[in-house]
Amino acid sequence: MPTHHTLDVQRIIDKASLSSVQRKAIAAIMAVSFFDGFDALIMAITSPAIAEEWDVTTASLTPAIVASLIGMIVGAILLAPRADRYGRRPVLLAGVAIFGAMTLCVLVTQNIEQIIALRFLAGIGLGAVIPNSYAYGAEFAPKRKRATIVTIVGASSAAGGFLGGLLASAIMPSLGWRFVFVVGGLFPLLLIPALLRWLPETAQFLTVSGKHDEARSLLRAIDSRAVGTSTAVPVVQVSGNGDKPSIKLLFTQRLAPVTLVLCAVFFSAVLLILFLMSWIPSVLKDAGFSTGQAVLASSICNLGAMVGGVTLGARVDRSKSPYRVLSLAFIVAAIATVVTALSLGSFVVLMISLFFVGACAIGTQMCVNAVATEVYPDWLRATGMGFLSAVGRVGSVVGPSIGGALLAAELPAKTIFLLAVIPAIVAAVGIAVVGVLSSRRGIAAVEAPGASASAGLDRRLDA
Repeated sequence: MPTHHTLDVQRIIDKASLSSVQRKAIAAIMAVSFFDGFDALIMAITSPAIAEEWDVTTASLTPAIVASLIGMIVGAILLAPRADRYGRRPVLLAGVAIFGAMTLCVLVTQNIEQIIALRFLAGIGLGAVIPNSYAYGAEFAPKRKRATIVTIVGASSAAGGFLGGLLASAIMPSLGWRFVFVVGGLFPLLLIPALLRWLPETAQFLTVSGKHDEARSLLRAIDSRAVGTSTAVPVVQVSGNGDKPSIKLLFTQRLAPVTLVLCAVFFSAVLLILFLMSWIPSVLKDAGFSTGQAVLASSICNLGAMVGGVTLGARVDRSKSPYRVLSLAFIVAAIATVVTALSLGSFVVLMISLFFVGACAIGTQMCVNAVATEVYPDWLRATGMGFLSAVGRVGSVVGPSIGGALLAAELPAKTIFLLAVIPAIVAAVGIAVVGVLSSRRGIAAVEAPGASASAGLDRRLDA
């Protein structure tokens, strides 16, 4: 005899304590995020050593970096949305396998063209993994801790870039640059058996796909008291029209405004981040700082990102106005960027300002991922995050290109940093507008035409 007519999946997750199955799943996705962060920066880390061994210029390896970014765009558009049809778990596993294998294959390359091809393919895997990591973390997290957990997932990626860079710097002098690709490719592949065990499918997708027994079993592991021996039908928010997830649904009447504004936010924020991270060492070196000081500046910025992301995530979870918090954080990033431009004569002040640039530019973008996962309903979340990730990756290509053009034009370091204020302000205004749009509709109401929580519930009851 069922104890309830239905089991509200999201309500059970939101009200339960963080169970061991959730902690293991979140730890597993953090491990995935760590290695994708390392892999995303692996070419930037190894390019000088490759150029020296092959007797080419570092600039000649730029196409390999760009190929990876283009691959991420392709993966985010073509593969990431498949998670809404086939599940978060298989797409994540496939993405890890692709970027791990393609990174490992660089070990046997003999020329730049081969590296370009492999980095493009690895980028496709990364493009599938990155947005789905955020979606996966969001679906296993209770609402009261969602922003914190999603930003911790993002901070794990930043940690992968930060610690991976330190590791690479330590091992390259003795073992060579190829060993860095062994680490970046082999470890993700060795992670797959653990993921098969500790990375379950999300309860939301199991419910939408009609796997009610599996969904109940997972919910029972999350909160045995709420589920008990019930055989009730799990329910989540679904499309009342029975629409299959697709990018075009992101631009329907209800979703179009918030999607367009989020596109502007993602593009501007990622442009700002890559603009700064790609050229901070070069800009500071041209300004008279030593190579060691310039590299330290990049590390400080990444450290700020990790601290800022987690701190802001916790603040967003406690706030009744999360969009206001994020908008103010982007404004602080703009102010810190101005301070950076004006403090090129003081290394200590410069390091402090760059820490806040990392915390409030990169860290805030991590939190934007968290709130963006709430804008889209469960059945369309991976599609939405994949599309926004692709838009952000366009910014990641444009940002370094603008920075390179400004350096080629021999503009002063002060001017270059001041120009970086523009995307920060655009992101601040954009996320504030998303807050206005969400407050008018209610986040849960922003979904495909004809869809509603009750419609989805009725559909499951009819089934």
